[in-house]
Amino acid sequence: MLQEPSPEAPVPFGRYQLIRRIGAGGMGEVFLAREGGEHPRACVVKKVLPNLVANRAFVGRFLDEAKVVVRLKHTNIARVYAMGDVGGEYFLTMEYVQGKTVSRFTKRLRDRKAEMPLGLILLLGEKVCQGLQYAHEAKDESGSPLHLVHRDLSPANVCISYRGEVKIIDFGAAQSTLKEEQTAPRVVIGNLTYMAPEQAKKLIVDGRADVYSCGVMLWELLAWHALPQKGDPIERWRRAANPSWEPPSKHNTSVPRDVDELIAKALKKEPGERWNNAAEFGEALKKARLRHAPDVKERDLGDLLSRVFHKEKSSEDAVLMEVVYGKTVTPIASDKTRQLALVPPTALAFEHTAVMAPADILKSNDDITDPGKPDPTLADDGTPTPAKDPRLTRPIDARLLEQRKSFGLTFGEVQEPLIEQSLIQEIEATGDEEPYISGEGNTAAFQRALWWQRVALFGGVFFVAVGLGFLGVWLALR
Repeated sequence: MLQEPSPEAPVPFGRYQLIRRIGAGGMGEVFLAREGGEHPRACVVKKVLPNLVANRAFVGRFLDEAKVVVRLKHTNIARVYAMGDVGGEYFLTMEYVQGKTVSRFTKRLRDRKAEMPLGLILLLGEKVCQGLQYAHEAKDESGSPLHLVHRDLSPANVCISYRGEVKIIDFGAAQSTLKEEQTAPRVVIGNLTYMAPEQAKKLIVDGRADVYSCGVMLWELLAWHALPQKGDPIERWRRAANPSWEPPSKHNTSVPRDVDELIAKALKKEPGERWNNAAEFGEALKKARLRHAPDVKERDLGDLLSRVFHKEKSSEDAVLMEVVYGKTVTPIASDKTRQLALVPPTALAFEHTAVMAPADILKSNDDITDPGKPDPTLADDGTPTPAKDPRLTRPIDARLLEQRKSFGLTFGEVQEPLIEQSLIQEIEATGDEEPYISGEGNTAAFQRALWWQRVALFGGVFFVAVGLGFLGVWLALR
């Protein structure tokens, strides 16, 4: 059994030093680590559970994925440095992004009754599109296209660093490592809230599905109207398969009409009516940014993030000193909220939501295809033909409606450690926890302040009402 690592007693693991155990996921344990060498750097190491190493299918998908994701080297994609094994223990090493996911960032802004400025939203979308286009055009060693599609792009899978860098997390995982899972006719990987209609209907998808997901994320930011992340999966599925969108300006009147129009094009139900690719969408966002906020830079995005998370950033700076330089700093507070604030957004990488499709969503007039393997009804020239699968009529197992998966395996198949729900809430901001507002003390203190404000307000109203009553009686007696 691995000893518990600490900054004072790091645990060697290949060319890495494991510094802190920061959580557990569906596929294994997650560590803050240092990669040695002339220029040491912080990274995130995710170790595969021993019982999964014995699963040959899992290891096969894991190693296949390594050939894909380690090739993606772009400033707007969080790097996967390496995947492999050390003494029979499989692992992957990811970039340590010192920052927050977009979902966490926007939740904090809402808690502070603030909004994200138009220029920063357009810049964010522009950078996401640059990362998408790079990945969509990626090729293998022989120069053949990889046909990568993220399929799970959402605010929880885009992060922003304190320097203002925008990075997509987990690119390629849903496309390549979950191919076997995609062969199940009614299993789709991704977040229903941001899912393209063709993906919800199990049609073959291309990069335009990611353009749609990016459009949904930008709609949510521009409208400043949080989209539902919970509720009946079947109803959410119906909305995903047959979407209807209002202009962002209907919720936020400051959104310019030309921005409404370019978002509306990204959200067209038919892929052929959207922007042709991520590069085209990104260029339209850039032109809009130069029209409406020409002076906005990445540094402005990082400065805003740093202001609203200044307490967390201070703690993360101290932890990085421990990780990279081995310097002992003040111990992290035992309060769980403070500890989770130090978890980098890449800690949940390669773990996705999987949903079981209701049979009635896949209507008889839809062209049902099987994205995960060659369709047996393909024409001689390889052109896909409609293939109605009788398995689609099987009843839905309610337990399989929505689950998280790693490399095709359901979390329920892993006995322990299971994913910590609090870890998901902190990284993705999906929970209903009370707001922790940076710069205003801890949650309890903030709630006490709100209570005294309410007491003062109601007390003031009471005394005004009493005074008006006495005034009325006095006037009547006169």
